[in-house]
Amino acid sequence: MKPITRYSVIVLLACGWQSRAGAQVAGPPVGSSATGTGYVDLLAGLAYTDNGLLSQGHRQSDGVGTAGLDVDYARQGNLSLNLLGNVERVEYLRGSFAGSFYGHFYGSGVLGKPTDLLQWQLSDRFGEGMTDPLAAPTPLNLQTINDVSTGPIVNLHFGSQDRLSLYGLYSRTSYQRSPYDSQSYLGGAEFSHLLSGASSVSLQGSTERIDYLNRTAAQNALASTVANFDLRQASVSYQTNLVRTRFLLRAGYNQIDYGSAGRHGAPLYDVQIRREISPDSTVSLTGQQAYSTNGTSMGTADQQYSLQAGGSLAPGLAIAEPYLERSGAVGWNFSRARTNLSLIGSIRQSVFTQSVTTKNYNHRDESVIAAIGRNLRPTLTLELRGQGDFERYSNIDARTQWYSVRLTLAKHFRRLAIWAYAERRHQSGSSGVSNFLSATYDDNRVGVYFTYDLFGAHGVGSSLGGLPSMGGGGW
Repeated sequence: MKPITRYSVIVLLACGWQSRAGAQVAGPPVGSSATGTGYVDLLAGLAYTDNGLLSQGHRQSDGVGTAGLDVDYARQGNLSLNLLGNVERVEYLRGSFAGSFYGHFYGSGVLGKPTDLLQWQLSDRFGEGMTDPLAAPTPLNLQTINDVSTGPIVNLHFGSQDRLSLYGLYSRTSYQRSPYDSQSYLGGAEFSHLLSGASSVSLQGSTERIDYLNRTAAQNALASTVANFDLRQASVSYQTNLVRTRFLLRAGYNQIDYGSAGRHGAPLYDVQIRREISPDSTVSLTGQQAYSTNGTSMGTADQQYSLQAGGSLAPGLAIAEPYLERSGAVGWNFSRARTNLSLIGSIRQSVFTQSVTTKNYNHRDESVIAAIGRNLRPTLTLELRGQGDFERYSNIDARTQWYSVRLTLAKHFRRLAIWAYAERRHQSGSSGVSNFLSATYDDNRVGVYFTYDLFGAHGVGSSLGGLPSMGGGGW
């Protein structure tokens, strides 16, 4: 792992350092944790798998050891934080693969309040990218991608209801192995008006320059003489936070400008709704469309929602080119007495425009997760969870199907929790072209891991977020 990838994640997790392009200016995203709530945990685990190589033809059992941090924490104040995800070191005891870092994490921090003249923000996104989207998700096919950004916000107040915020950010996206590292310079403005104590409307505009550090490698990857580009956005948004309903609607237009290679534009929208339909039941709905890159896609609202659901969509493709991303998710959670039931379905579509080669990566990904849990005792929980993912690359008629079923028993002792689980995973794939590797495998594993609360309390209540990823292809 490159130094900037490793150290920026450590800084975010240790210090608690919103998202890029003014998301903090508009306030925390719908569905984020309440003020000063959540947990920061140490975790360690050991698992046995009967197919450490994730190969159908050459099965090899192995032990998988993990150690890292699991976090879901948010607070508001002079230092506002929003931390979500887990990052681990994974080691294979019989050497199926070399040790590596694994995880999905989104962290943001803002020093200063919106009422201050000057604020400073820092955010980090950490996740996985696949070099071959149809192969098994082994450490050889996965690489870490890290995006860190920082910069000031200047707030100009016009009375108690109107604010103009100007911001500038420097960002750096780093790949573990691919030569697609880039840096960007973003400037933007947002004018917000309070309609009431619970709602606001705002106008946003921004422009960003993305430069690849190895321009030749990016040009080769895109089969183009042009790699660097500008990304511009303009939008209007409305947000309300009522007792039982949280709502955010953003609409506008965004454009990618490659200079002599042309421009591409598309509508921009972001919808987030969370509604408590009864004391026991909550529904959530999100939908987005925007141009994205490997770095920024790990911090979008739908990705946060996916992380909160306890898993991510299939890892994205590690590639240099930006793409138009459409996504949506709908979820339902029911909790009464000792029983919890959760359901979430999501869909994501990525469309590439720059070259014929990358158009082969246009794909559609559909995912569904279901979990039911029962508190056997106040500190003892049993949960059954199933997840399925279906991905198709339309331009080359290639596809993968993946599912998992997992049973977990969790016991809580004050700050310490012990989680024992058994899981079965299966992937099948097919492809009509030679430059993709289709993969079919089965993986059965059992394991135990421990969490220790550094801050807050994780607890063992049943939820879709009950079990952190355990590496070795655990999405």
